[in-house]
Amino acid sequence: MSEKHPSSQAEQYVHPSSTGRFFLFNLASRNRALALLLALLGQILLTSLNANHHLLPSLYQAVVVLAAMFVAADSRRHLTIGLMLGIPAILASVIGDYYQHEVLRWMTYAFVTVLYLFIIRLMLGKIFAAQTVTLDTIGYALCTYILLGGIWMFFYAPVAALDPEALSEPITLDGASPGSTLIYFSFVTLTTLGYGDISPVSPIARSLAILEALTGTLFIAVLISRLIGAYSSRDK
Repeated sequence: MSEKHPSSQAEQYVHPSSTGRFFLFNLASRNRALALLLALLGQILLTSLNANHHLLPSLYQAVVVLAAMFVAADSRRHLTIGLMLGIPAILASVIGDYYQHEVLRWMTYAFVTVLYLFIIRLMLGKIFAAQTVTLDTIGYALCTYILLGGIWMFFYAPVAALDPEALSEPITLDGASPGSTLIYFSFVTLTTLGYGDISPVSPIARSLAILEALTGTLFIAVLISRLIGAYSSRDK
């Protein structure tokens, strides 16, 4: 009986019915956060460099969406939701960028925003459920912080489109993703860097900027306290 016990535990550990996880969870699970982080950093870099040639914005937007869906592949239900949000986002992004269709562009913003919110919820669940601080935990935290900047960027996009004077500098939406100026303004606000070269002018833009600054500050404070708590628990 004692010889069979370790074997039965090992079988129970990898069996889908015992873990409740999709089989893709064990497929490069430690590379999920890294893949999403690299995709997000690449998108920011390309957009900031004004690399907005034909179809290029939709292509690197598709890479980020695919990496986000890969994070959601820890269960069948999460993967299904990720596919339902990610596939329409990719199709609307590519088709809208190819035909320069304004409606499809805004559909892309909507699908990507909801997908980002869903992925953030999943990653926050993993962060706060972690018993110890690991590279995965840190990776999910970094991805969540960058995705927050992306979400607020999409919030500013309709404000800038409806009111060209909402910000102190005119904003242009390039291709399937918001322009480099809007990305710059979002992350400067999130990090409370505040260079002052671009500032909100309209009441709606100012309200969004305040909420984003509060989100970035509170996220860092809560994240640090959570990581310290997990680290202390491991020592004990």
